[in-house]
Amino acid sequence: MTKILVIRFSSLGDVVLATPVFRNLKEKYKDCEVTVAVKGEYVDVLSWNPYIDHLFVLWEDTSLLSLVRAVRQEKFDILIDLHNNLRSNLVSFFSGARLKIRYRKDILARRLFVKRKIKTPELNRHTAQRYLETLKMIGIDQPGNFKPEIFFDRAVEQKRPPLRFLVVQTAFLGDAVLTTPLLSSLYNHFPTCKISVLCTPEIKPIFTGNQEIGEILVMDKRGKESGIFSLWNWAQRLRGRYDIVLLPHRSFRSAFLVWLAGIPKRIGFENSGGKIFLTDVVPFQWEMHDSNRNLRLLEALGIQAEEPVLKLPARESPFDFKQFCDSHHIPEGKMLIGMNPGSMWKTKRWLPEYFAQVADTLQKERNCQVILFGSDQDKTAVRSVCSFMKSPVINLCGKTDLKTLTSLISRCSLFITNDSGPMHLASA
Repeated sequence: MTKILVIRFSSLGDVVLATPVFRNLKEKYKDCEVTVAVKGEYVDVLSWNPYIDHLFVLWEDTSLLSLVRAVRQEKFDILIDLHNNLRSNLVSFFSGARLKIRYRKDILARRLFVKRKIKTPELNRHTAQRYLETLKMIGIDQPGNFKPEIFFDRAVEQKRPPLRFLVVQTAFLGDAVLTTPLLSSLYNHFPTCKISVLCTPEIKPIFTGNQEIGEILVMDKRGKESGIFSLWNWAQRLRGRYDIVLLPHRSFRSAFLVWLAGIPKRIGFENSGGKIFLTDVVPFQWEMHDSNRNLRLLEALGIQAEEPVLKLPARESPFDFKQFCDSHHIPEGKMLIGMNPGSMWKTKRWLPEYFAQVADTLQKERNCQVILFGSDQDKTAVRSVCSFMKSPVINLCGKTDLKTLTSLISRCSLFITNDSGPMHLASA
């Protein structure tokens, strides 16, 4: 397969006039892969063009270095520079492409006409025709179509292989919940695409049953797959399977993995530990909610952030709430209040005696039932809360799976929690 990169960053008119080049390349080289480098504001002009396989988008904050790095990694056979300015020349020079073709602007002929009104034969040719003439260097002597064309019909996407997206989220439970709006938005904007998620065994249930996800890949990075050899094996497993990867997880390891896998477009945050391995970075703003911030990754695809909607894991069967109440002697209609005293990080934990004091006060003054939640890792913190309490409490720490936890939290009128995964489940 011949890999071809066409550079035409701007402006609007020139981008449109370059479209016949893409059609002629595809008609001449049936098995070629055409990538176009274009500025972000003109992405919509080319997004649905069936003669373009991939876009390299040059946003305002895209550095020349990151662009050159992305181009070099693709190992293009042919580079066609239709822009011919300093930036495109530098990209061409460092591209590593076997054959480089540069469009001649006929600057002298233009100046002679503007300054002296001297007409030369070069000015008689239409810009689209001059673009096509650059193809003579690769054997296309008689281009078959001179007409610029723009495709806006989404049905055109059916003629092209659907984009293959990978979302890497190997952090913790709360991070997984906060990734669900990103998956929904991706699915809504690319309804025919394939979306895969790479996650850990602990958070797989968050994504299980989500109809927007085509495949869930599970990496046990905190267990048997923690070593460098496992990372290399995963890179080989991912290689050639995806066009675009989104990294809401800002770890060095995640970025390094997708770089090793050779995924062409790698989108993450500017403060990612593995920023050097990304092709596109978006700003990271601490003052934004995590779910809103994750949606900003889509800006690298020309999609504006929308209002996030968190999704709970699908439940295969309804939770028998009545049986739960009967087994714990909870009267019908009694108010339930959930508490989650644990957290992955000690610095995010409120003191257990404070949880105990609040629980005792609520049960006395509101005649409610307090339920303590947590994972196996939270048992010490939860036992400490119980030891400070004066009134009886239901301790479910380490006794619920994710679906049961979700069902019970949804039954609570109030949920008091540290910054944790269950906090984000309660929010959802």
